[in-house]
Amino acid sequence: MKKAKICTAALAAATLLWGCAGSDTNTAVNSGDGTVSESVEQRITNDKPGSQAPMDPDTDMSAEDTNNSNISADNQAGRDMNIVALVQQHPDLSTFLELIQAADMVTVLESPAPYTVFAPTNQAFAALPAGTVEALKQPGNKMELRRILQAHVLPNRITTNEMQPNMPMKTAQGEQLVVTRQGQNIKVGEAMIVAPDVEASNGVVHVVNQVLLPPKK
Repeated sequence: MKKAKICTAALAAATLLWGCAGSDTNTAVNSGDGTVSESVEQRITNDKPGSQAPMDPDTDMSAEDTNNSNISADNQAGRDMNIVALVQQHPDLSTFLELIQAADMVTVLESPAPYTVFAPTNQAFAALPAGTVEALKQPGNKMELRRILQAHVLPNRITTNEMQPNMPMKTAQGEQLVVTRQGQNIKVGEAMIVAPDVEASNGVVHVVNQVLLPPKK
């Protein structure tokens, strides 16, 4: 019975994530100085050949530990949290968390199916035109907000070691993000990964310094 419930939750989550799709290339908005707070580990992993793998099998959710506020690839405790709980622990991702909640995507990103999430920092959202974030939180803009958030989610787990130069990755929104690598710097679209490979119980989070905006319909 437990397995059936998990499979049902995973199917519902996948259906919600793939609800919107566009047709053009993703764009990004620069966060200005491209920096994040000192608590974010700005370490990029070494290059290693790989490709976007098929969706991994469903995994059980581990218990959430709300006492550790450090987000980095070395945070063992974070691996026992789901993606939403992990984002909630980091103050530089508070705007991203608020938008996840406003879009009613908490259940999706708590589900056991593995995801890759590119999480923009608060500075990245602050670089958007004035009033944009507050407007997106309005109930009437929920579908547009979901489109934007889906542009930051891959329906499978991909680490930076698996990201090859010029590798396309299809988002839950339906567009493609292209990977570029310059030395140790890795970009998805125009967004720089500033804290890579933060493991969660249901996927992996890469903190980025820009907001990825899908093309307008």
